[in-house]
Amino acid sequence: MLTLHKRLLELAYAKEQQLIQNDMASFSTLVKEEAKLVRQISQKEAERLQGTYELDDEEIEELRPVLFELKRQNELNATLLEQSLRYITWHLDMLMPEADDFTYGQQAFETRSFSRDV
Repeated sequence: MLTLHKRLLELAYAKEQQLIQNDMASFSTLVKEEAKLVRQISQKEAERLQGTYELDDEEIEELRPVLFELKRQNELNATLLEQSLRYITWHLDMLMPEADDFTYGQQAFETRSFSRDV
């Protein structure tokens, strides 16, 4: 269980670097690998709850700081993702004008009179 969590922490550090470098292809690969590890950890946890797998005190003590660091790193990665999304949203807002800015909106029909007379 400790080995799986340490590997998960390594992936979290790698994800941070991929977010900073804006390498979404590599980031996506890491997320897929992370999902596999999470499934393995979930399986081990289910075994532990059933009593077929037991953690000794030493492993629990070694696992605790890894879990705290993993939580901290995941929070940092979440913040980086939120910043990226805000940046993208800002760019989209700059590129796509509001509906009121269009020439051919409802307001244009209300302010102009159209004649079909030839």
